[in-house]
Amino acid sequence: MSTLQGESFYFHHGWHFLRADAFPMAKAIDAHRDAEGHAFYEADYQETGWQPVTLPHTFNDEDLFRDRIQDGGSGQRRTAAFYRNILTIPARHKNHKVLLAFEGLRQTCYLYVNGTLAGYYEAGVAPFGFDITPYVRYDAPNLIAIATDNTATRSAPFCIAETPNKPDAVPGSYLFPQEQAVPADRVGVPFFWNCNDFNPSVGGITRPVQVFFKPDVYLTLPLYSNLQTKGLYVYGQNFDLDNATADIRVEAEVRNEGKVPVSAQLRITLRRPDGSVAAIFDGTPATAAPTGRAVPPLSITPADAYIPDEAVPGHYCPVEDESLPAPTATDSMAVTVLHAGADTLPLRFWSIDDPYLYTVEAELFVNGEKADTQQLTTGFRTVSYDKDRGLRINGAVQWLRGYAQRAANEWAAIGIAPEWLHDEDAALIRESNANHIRFMHVAGSPADVRAFDRCGIVCTQPAGDKEKESFGRQWDQRVELMRDVIIAFRNHPSIVFWEAGNNSISREHMREMRLLKQRLDPHGGRFMGCRTLNTEEVVNESEYVGTMLNRHAARFLSQHGPVTETEYSREEAPRRIWDDFTPPDFDYRNRWVGKGGKKAVGYDFYDLTSEELALENARGYAEFFNDRMGGASGKNYYSACAALCWTDSAQHGRQSYSENARMSGRVDPCRTKKQSFDCFRVMQSETPAVKIIGHWNYPAPTAANYRYEEKRFNGTYWEGTGVWHTRDPHNKTVYVVASYPVAAVELLVNGRRVGRCDKPQNTFVFAFPGVDVTQSGWVEAVGYGYDGTPAASDQLETADSPAALQLTLHTAPGGLAADGADIAYVDIAVQDSAGRVCPLCDARIDFTLDGPAQFLGGYNSGRFAGYGHDDSVIHQNHVYAECGTNRVFLRAGTAPGTIRLTAVMGSLRNVITLQSKPADLSPLTAAPLPCRLPDYAACAPQHRDAFVPIPQADAAKYQPEDKCYTKILVNGQEPDTRGVRSVNENGRVWGAVLCILERLQTVIPDAFCYDWNAAGGCLTLHSGGHTVTAQVGVTHLLVDGKENLMDGQPYLTAEGALVMEVNALIPHITGTRTQYDDKVNVLRIETE
Repeated sequence: MSTLQGESFYFHHGWHFLRADAFPMAKAIDAHRDAEGHAFYEADYQETGWQPVTLPHTFNDEDLFRDRIQDGGSGQRRTAAFYRNILTIPARHKNHKVLLAFEGLRQTCYLYVNGTLAGYYEAGVAPFGFDITPYVRYDAPNLIAIATDNTATRSAPFCIAETPNKPDAVPGSYLFPQEQAVPADRVGVPFFWNCNDFNPSVGGITRPVQVFFKPDVYLTLPLYSNLQTKGLYVYGQNFDLDNATADIRVEAEVRNEGKVPVSAQLRITLRRPDGSVAAIFDGTPATAAPTGRAVPPLSITPADAYIPDEAVPGHYCPVEDESLPAPTATDSMAVTVLHAGADTLPLRFWSIDDPYLYTVEAELFVNGEKADTQQLTTGFRTVSYDKDRGLRINGAVQWLRGYAQRAANEWAAIGIAPEWLHDEDAALIRESNANHIRFMHVAGSPADVRAFDRCGIVCTQPAGDKEKESFGRQWDQRVELMRDVIIAFRNHPSIVFWEAGNNSISREHMREMRLLKQRLDPHGGRFMGCRTLNTEEVVNESEYVGTMLNRHAARFLSQHGPVTETEYSREEAPRRIWDDFTPPDFDYRNRWVGKGGKKAVGYDFYDLTSEELALENARGYAEFFNDRMGGASGKNYYSACAALCWTDSAQHGRQSYSENARMSGRVDPCRTKKQSFDCFRVMQSETPAVKIIGHWNYPAPTAANYRYEEKRFNGTYWEGTGVWHTRDPHNKTVYVVASYPVAAVELLVNGRRVGRCDKPQNTFVFAFPGVDVTQSGWVEAVGYGYDGTPAASDQLETADSPAALQLTLHTAPGGLAADGADIAYVDIAVQDSAGRVCPLCDARIDFTLDGPAQFLGGYNSGRFAGYGHDDSVIHQNHVYAECGTNRVFLRAGTAPGTIRLTAVMGSLRNVITLQSKPADLSPLTAAPLPCRLPDYAACAPQHRDAFVPIPQADAAKYQPEDKCYTKILVNGQEPDTRGVRSVNENGRVWGAVLCILERLQTVIPDAFCYDWNAAGGCLTLHSGGHTVTAQVGVTHLLVDGKENLMDGQPYLTAEGALVMEVNALIPHITGTRTQYDDKVNVLRIETE
């Protein structure tokens, strides 16, 4: 992007990198001083062991998914690291402002220019920038040096904490102790969201970096940290949907760092995707007063957030009273705001089905001469909410369905993807008929949001959170981060929801977030809300409410604003396990703790095959689909839902014996489709669609086939007994998933009808029991619409033995750029002689790479380092076929040339050749990042309501719940009841009481104690000098020996969980009170 004066470049080439493998930061710097004692940021420093890299760069891609997954996340390396580069300022920009802008960095950035610390940022989520003008030389090369670290909580001795903004506080010196103590004068406040389980610590400068050269009078950037500016704000108003017109408004900040007042004016050019001009309009001139140039602050952490610690000399402690520090700053520093607008412009509106984007060119004229320019890409849409119809975009009712996804959005083998792969990812999301992503629990990257803009995916964008409310300094950190996020992302049409928290927050906190949004994004057509708000006073301060697993959903919420289900279908299953009838094990061999068991290191929380995961997905989605606005249940709750997760990921996983990822995804970490993908693709389709779950390559019965080992519970997990049984493949249930408009499904095997089903389970699953799956040939499912005619079909064929390796190459639209960072990937399919994928093949495939590229390998589920495995394929020269397919990655070198990849599996061999393209390797490059641009239709499609109810389908498919399910909250938070649903029976709430007592023990441990005698079925509780006893099968409590009648008998579930009348027992605990909230069907347990 260039003008006569201002200009910007990507700053991606010429970098050198060193992983310190040390922390804290001071220790890491000292450990890598050169022989003369120079630190890495000094000009005379002699590099030893450094490597050339191109940005964006992930420094722990070789570790991601290599180890067995843990509840604390993946075992990737967390450490300090260093980057160095030379910035030479073009002669035409002599004496210009120099701004360095980062799209984000995990977790910290300590920036040195020519040996001097020029600024630092430690929050690790939002885009940020530095004014490095005072530190640069215009007539000599400038050394840019960056220290960063990706340390985080969980499974670490300590991690980075916030540096108090005090002159004598050394940046990077404050730490948060975890497994290891730190000196008292170094203990700091961590960033709540800096946790490896919820925010995988993918390290390095993993996002784009730009250099902006600006004249004395210039347009500011939307980077509040650390520039304290808000940039452009572009929005539409007064939308006329019938005539497709709207008024466009542009607000722009100008800073005058000259010495005299100037007349400043905006000129706005609105361009269509093909570059043609849609409109040009000028703003009103304004006088920009001079401010002069000042040395920018190293940090904008509020100075009044910390005070000297009277108990520990030299230490600063946080001010925990939120009323004492000044309110979170949102005013820009020393700017003049310019305005421009045009009324009744003909526009093509942005929508999910037509994500039409305009380029807004803002030119700044100073005293009549062009001085600076900025561009942004945006779309114009109007968003509203109707309490009886639901969420509307451009007047059309929407049903937002999709997935929750960790904001790291990491890939196996490559770490963080280049720009064009974000588009591939978004296109795959849309292929699954999803249109909504809710990021967890920190802000998604600009690259992802840009891709969502281009693909028509509505985004829920948080700032920073984990899973409970924070207070004091940690709360203020969240507000400051939300400020930065709103400013950085408020021009993106795909963002519709700002998420203030992943769990309930107070009325005061919700109000603070809502007012922040009203100050910074008053015209964007977006809602500010929070998850699991459940009291009316807090809900009234929000603009939307999120639920989790349908917790606290109620009609009064959807009468107030949109309700979104943020995280359902949390179950896990690996891609490689088809079902219990598929070799080699005819079972999922694991260490399952049992239903209702407790997650634990070295054990598995789930025992699900891919088939069973798909069925669970259908059960989960059906609930929210039927409870949607206008849905079959008549509850009219939901406008959106999000299943956990989009991809198998490096977040906290619960299969921590068997797997190397959190296995809740619809695709694996390389974006290879799982069965779950097709299940959602069909369920989320508005048009008729069917999919047979499974394959059609079941082997013939033999003495070895279909044998599985009987298991027994040993008190910890289900272990093999040595007793073997045989499954009957002549009587397997075949499942077909069919979309909402499908009334009935017929199943045919080799052309012969074996069944017809018109009574689906969970709205979408049509079951065909008693099918002989050993019949080779083909199986077909035919779906019929409500008019009785065939509307959709799916077919599976039996594949013969492997006969070929099919290799399919994928690159960016312009090919593989020889820039040292670009990625190509190759899909491998093991095929028979007829080109059919061999679904049971799990053989090893070896690769040889020749040419200027690096082979990064691929990924396999269940293969990891250590624990007797040592079979990880991450960054190895081989992978294993998984369900007959896999995917591998190449990283381009810096020289163009011919690249030859050879794949060998036994006697099968194939070769693929590609030519990498020359790339501009100058440190400063102006070319835009390669991406996949939308292919727009000639005319905008007609806006239409989504998922218009089909009365016949609702009558036939919806099955109302036969019980009044409720939730139990302890101080506003729901304990993990391990799969046991609480029920309200005549005002008495029955639930998993031991889980409730476990949570209460963490809150008021001195108020009571209890003992559960599982063998005798007896629970004894002591509190306040009283003894209360509950006995399985007995309808009364004994309170100090006296009988207190309950409404029923405590009982044990099949998994051994004790269920009883919770509100009969809990009031006997000193310091507790219970109250049932009829509005949201919640039993509230509050403690003093």
